[in-house]
Amino acid sequence: MAIATQEATAQSHSIQRSEPLAGAYFWLLAFFVVYCARPEDWIPALRVVPLAKITGVCAVAAFALSLGQARRLPREVLYLFLLFVQLCLAAAFSPVWRGGAFNSVLEFSKVVVIVPVVALAVTALARLRWLIFTQTASVLAVAIVSLVKSQIRGGRLEGVLGGFYGNSNDLALAIVLTVPFCLVFMLVARGGFRKALWLLATTVMTYALFRTGSRAGLLAFVAASGVLLREFGIKGGRRYLFVFAGALLLGGFLVAGAGLRERLNSTFGSSLSAQDMSAYGSAVARRGLLWRSLVVTAQHPLFGVGPGNFAVLSGNWHVAHNSFTEFSAEGGLPALILFILFFRRAFYNVRNAELLAPKPSEQVLLGGALRGSLVGFAVGALFSSVEYHFFPYFLVAYTTAFHAIAVKNAAQEGPRQRIAPAPLQRQDHREPSGSTVTWADYQKGRALRA
Repeated sequence: MAIATQEATAQSHSIQRSEPLAGAYFWLLAFFVVYCARPEDWIPALRVVPLAKITGVCAVAAFALSLGQARRLPREVLYLFLLFVQLCLAAAFSPVWRGGAFNSVLEFSKVVVIVPVVALAVTALARLRWLIFTQTASVLAVAIVSLVKSQIRGGRLEGVLGGFYGNSNDLALAIVLTVPFCLVFMLVARGGFRKALWLLATTVMTYALFRTGSRAGLLAFVAASGVLLREFGIKGGRRYLFVFAGALLLGGFLVAGAGLRERLNSTFGSSLSAQDMSAYGSAVARRGLLWRSLVVTAQHPLFGVGPGNFAVLSGNWHVAHNSFTEFSAEGGLPALILFILFFRRAFYNVRNAELLAPKPSEQVLLGGALRGSLVGFAVGALFSSVEYHFFPYFLVAYTTAFHAIAVKNAAQEGPRQRIAPAPLQRQDHREPSGSTVTWADYQKGRALRA
């Protein structure tokens, strides 16, 4: 009985060592389900329950109890902490509305505590895959329901849920950040049926993207698609993806792109219809907001006007529609610099992880997808104010975990390759003296040396 107990205890310790931070990861996955799928919007009775706060607190608590198993904090997490401190200072010194600024900082604090948990608790490729799958499945579900309900405003498809799916531009950017992962799941799927399902999912999300009529979403999608074609089509030798991408773009413009074509034509005032002139006025207003955000940055370069307060000074209660200049206007130039450094680390993580990953492998595909999403966000952020949304920060956290997993796998594979070299061929070898050494002689000599 004692021996059995000792064996069970040893097996339990072995499992804990092989699956570190399991409790933190469980609650982290629950938080992702709540944040990405937004069950409170599907089931109204859940709105009275703060699911995001409950799962987030549980994830952080489980992580805090397991700090001894965690590795050192990566540099991008430190940048995020410094960014949070800068935003707190910007709220404290806000010349506009300190109460509203502190509310924005409090909401942003959730991502500050969740990103380190993602970066440190996701210790295996399977864990990372599940988080990405949760995001992908959630965005796909939102796109499908939005298309079914066809909630149209001004000829544009809008999301049926709140949060990051609230309006057309945000929904489009959510799709852009997710389509690369959908493509990876299609490439690694086993069996024609699963591949067909992921192909259909990619097509549906692209169709929904065109229905949003988002010009920023289209530019971000084209940029991300270019990266994916380079990574998967050229480097990976999958030339058929060029045909697939061309069919998606052409089909999207022909089937669902009427509103988007009109908005693109109206950007420079080339059309005179009421809807087109409205879109043209939107483009002119955005240029004015961009200039206004630069002026506010110049007037308050150190601490800005406080998070969420640019709309108060914009003149028409609109955001800047540029994540970078809005950050500089609301948090000061230090916030903008930290924001850029934070996302710059994501590209560094992907590049180094790809150098360590075996080729070809799922890790290489995932690295290409992460780079495509990052480029899509970088382009989309130039035309959208999404600096306080969680999805972009989750994306950086994915790259942190991805890099750590690649380093760990490379460290485990390295000793094996040195200890267990490739076996010799079972053939005779002739020495310079003319004597013949057979395979049996080699095995006897190896036994004697052992």
